[in-house]
Amino acid sequence: MNDVTGEFLDELRRMSTETEWLEFKRAGQTFNFDQMAQYVSALANEANLHRREEGWLVMGIDDRLDPATGMRPAIGTEFARSLPELNRIRESVAAQTAPPVVLNPPHELEMARPDGAPARVLLWRIPAAPRGVPVSCKGHYWGRNGEKLCGLPLHKLDTLRAQSALHDWSAAVVTQDWALLSAPAIARARELYARRYASKPDIVQEMRGQTDAQFLHSLRLAVHGGLTRAALVLLGLPTAASQLGGPTPRISWQLLDHRNEPVTHQHFGLPLLSSIDALIARIRIIEINILPPREVAPLNLPNYDDWVLREALHNCVAHQDYTQGGRILVTEGPDTLRFFNYGEFLPGSLDKVLHAQQPEQRYRNACLADAMVELDLMETLNRGVKGMFRKQKERFFPLPDFDIEVQPASVSVLLYGRVLDKGYVDALMTNSDLTLEDAVLLDQIQKGRKPPAGELRRLRAKGLVEGRSPRLRISAQLAVATGQEVAYLNQKGPSVEDCKKAVCDLLALAPQPRVEINALLMDKLMLWIPGASERKKYIKELLADMARQGTIRNIGKPTRGAVWALVAPMNARV
Repeated sequence: MNDVTGEFLDELRRMSTETEWLEFKRAGQTFNFDQMAQYVSALANEANLHRREEGWLVMGIDDRLDPATGMRPAIGTEFARSLPELNRIRESVAAQTAPPVVLNPPHELEMARPDGAPARVLLWRIPAAPRGVPVSCKGHYWGRNGEKLCGLPLHKLDTLRAQSALHDWSAAVVTQDWALLSAPAIARARELYARRYASKPDIVQEMRGQTDAQFLHSLRLAVHGGLTRAALVLLGLPTAASQLGGPTPRISWQLLDHRNEPVTHQHFGLPLLSSIDALIARIRIIEINILPPREVAPLNLPNYDDWVLREALHNCVAHQDYTQGGRILVTEGPDTLRFFNYGEFLPGSLDKVLHAQQPEQRYRNACLADAMVELDLMETLNRGVKGMFRKQKERFFPLPDFDIEVQPASVSVLLYGRVLDKGYVDALMTNSDLTLEDAVLLDQIQKGRKPPAGELRRLRAKGLVEGRSPRLRISAQLAVATGQEVAYLNQKGPSVEDCKKAVCDLLALAPQPRVEINALLMDKLMLWIPGASERKKYIKELLADMARQGTIRNIGKPTRGAVWALVAPMNARV
């Protein structure tokens, strides 16, 4: 990073104490050279594990957060004032680390101390450890445990070493036949690379002066003149599939009608970089009208966001377990899209991804994933999934549903192309400061799922929901705030007594089977109880309660099912 500014330093000063690739030191007058080399080892290793290009050692900053400002205060350092001292530091670090870490001169900034006096701050950029090669200091591997310097735990050391190309299916070099590559796909890759680095014209200019071989080597898709599996998956002609040593990577798209019956389908093969664009072009994009509270003009939004579509598909391509032989599946229904790929969900759970502060440390196809990040095709796993949730929240659409299977290992992502609950939309529109965590919980409620008890209490305290689980609904407080009073009253649904009276009125005409009672009440309960099975369960419990009260009785035969008859009208009961 060449543009280290005060704003960048302020961002670092606000970071959590658990940020393991970042270290603050007071270093008032001096700093131990040996300890600095240990920190370089630790920060290099942690930066690699957190999928970062670098870690940072910041001197002249107190390591304790100031509760008043939420930042670590600047105190200043006199360390490494002279050029000879600076050179000794760099030589010492390089001599003590393996592979040798050659530090660039630190970035020097002037900040204000709490008392207003100037404070000199040094920012040392620590390059991440090379893939598969942990950095040691005097033969020992160092890491971080929160703020503490410690020996690198064995599981972290194993993770670093396992990054070797031998453990990455996509990184294996399988051919030197460059004629197997698609020229249009390479041209598309150059276009995407230029887009990612549009703000750095020198990098773009350098890329345009490279041959195809040089360009692919810079992306690590080629090694010493040989092409990796990742290169063939992204850029290979269909004939390159024979070089992959297994099943042919493929994406299959299927369109279903409202009866869940297939309408049409299409298969997309190598090069997947071109197939991604071709598949996205098949997905039907229509405008959805969303009416904001108290407004008369609707918002016109596409049913699917292009970035969300691509992020979901790119994740499938990057994280597919190509050794299993299954294909990536994209299933398009009337108002949903499902993306499916084989392979373990490496973070373990969606909750871990949504709450993680750092990117996932492990990638199934690291070579392929790294190249796709360089080509602006995807974010790191944590940021990409979070980005999909945030984008849907900003569009007021339901959040993605993740279905993670263990046996066989697979991941399915469901995107909604329509509004499910107007109350959810109003909540997002009228609460601009609503956190992603709260949006996730409200999304669960609109889909008829029960959030954890503690989280539900928090939503109630904020006035976002009311009702008894599982029949939660938009709160009256929010309804009034959004001008949805009438919709709220409709959503609140009929009372128990209203339902009982309706049943009595029906049975007063003649005894009725359960199916007729269901037909009477199902529509009345729809807004209150969205799920059909839940509505049927509610009606069953209602009839049982009326029978216990002596209002109705079952006169049906066991072989033919229940037939309910009126015993006494509601107004005759005490």
